[in-house]
Amino acid sequence: MKAIKWSRNQEKIIHTYVEAYETLRKETDLSPNNAIINRVLSELVSVVSKPLDQHLAAEILNLDEIRSIRCSMLAKLAIAETLMEEHYAQSYVGKVSTLEDFHSFLYWENYKELIKTEMKELQKVKGEIRSFAFVGTGPLPLSPLLLQQELGANMTCLDIDEQAYSLGRRIIQQLDGGKAPSNYVLKDGALHDYGACDLVWIASLVPNKAEILERIFQTQPEAIVAIRSVDGIHQLLYEPVDATKFRNVRCEEVGRTIADSFIINSTIYYTFKQ
Repeated sequence: MKAIKWSRNQEKIIHTYVEAYETLRKETDLSPNNAIINRVLSELVSVVSKPLDQHLAAEILNLDEIRSIRCSMLAKLAIAETLMEEHYAQSYVGKVSTLEDFHSFLYWENYKELIKTEMKELQKVKGEIRSFAFVGTGPLPLSPLLLQQELGANMTCLDIDEQAYSLGRRIIQQLDGGKAPSNYVLKDGALHDYGACDLVWIASLVPNKAEILERIFQTQPEAIVAIRSVDGIHQLLYEPVDATKFRNVRCEEVGRTIADSFIINSTIYYTFKQ
């Protein structure tokens, strides 16, 4: 087999990823309270976010050293992301009344740019949206809140985790002026009835996407489904959507956003084939 001659950029990515993995494996506290974790993850995101040609990304992703740790690394990164969102959510509870009050959040501008990009593509796919559901809101429900602001539609938030549900619901209550929202649900997205929804959004960290898609098809086959995914080198940070696993429903891709150095996620839009 011909040996790969790595570019300096590739070497930097590989070294940073392996070092970050070793740090996350050793540290017991993956929250922002740990300065080591903050430093390591900031460097990792910075390095991986830089543009890289697809074939160079594929060489890194296929490297045995990377393949052997990637699944474990993705699990660690998911824990760290959830703890980071919980940390910020707790700091905002009782202190926010408008969306702009979240401007101090580390990735606030990235979230706004992501939603802006997603809305442009959504407008090509679907006209008026009267009601949407967001599956996997997490403890800091910025994505559904920004979507609601853009769409002016009824919103249903779903999360299976009690801590995420509790924090997210309290934040949305504050923005609703203290009224208890009837559209924030503690439930597995694979068990919800989507009959009232024109649009269903699924977060990238939601694990049972295939089951959720099947449930959407059962309860609202006319819905547009948006799923956050990743492409290229960003697969070092998240698991990409694999449509071949959607065996019990027939989906057609009708739109897709493209990530860049500022936006890590790509978003894929699906409709169901009847």
